[in-house]
Amino acid sequence: MRRAAFLLGRLGRVMLATTAMSVAACGGGGGGGGVPTGPPPPGTSVVFTASGGGNVLLASGAGTQGATLVLEVRTAGVQDLYGVAFHLSYPVGSLHFTGAAEGSVLSTGGTVPTSFQIVASPPGNLVVGLTRLGKVSGTAAAGTLMTIQLTAAASGSGNLAFSSTLAGDSSGNAIPGLTWSGGAVQVTVVPGAR
Repeated sequence: MRRAAFLLGRLGRVMLATTAMSVAACGGGGGGGGVPTGPPPPGTSVVFTASGGGNVLLASGAGTQGATLVLEVRTAGVQDLYGVAFHLSYPVGSLHFTGAAEGSVLSTGGTVPTSFQIVASPPGNLVVGLTRLGKVSGTAAAGTLMTIQLTAAASGSGNLAFSSTLAGDSSGNAIPGLTWSGGAVQVTVVPGAR
């Protein structure tokens, strides 16, 4: 009888310890009945919508998130493309120009020397030039000519539009008949949530 009582007592302690460990492993059972946390508060966002296709076009690039819009100026493959020059307007009340980088199309991955210049003049208008240098042929490659970074300044919307466009070939002639497609942007700035 003593042995049975001892075993039952020991079994009870083991069961109690096992139950306590199970509750601890599950977080103590405190997950229910509280106030739901809900979705996180909205943050600042910049949403770009492309106008459509073209020989030279804008597209949202990698790195676009939150207050930062990274635009890719892409070519869909233009025969004997040696260089491009253009103006790109953007809604200066909503966006600020914060940087640019050359893509790999005209430099063929860095093997062909190029010149790349971009300046905001006046703010809200980028003046851009990218060209190969020297006695080399043009390219017909499709891909990214450059990336342009814009940062949210205030809530608003507007268009990103090309003007004064020029694409040249390796003989120094303008390439006729190209279409250039911009897009639209919607900026939502949430104070304190950059």
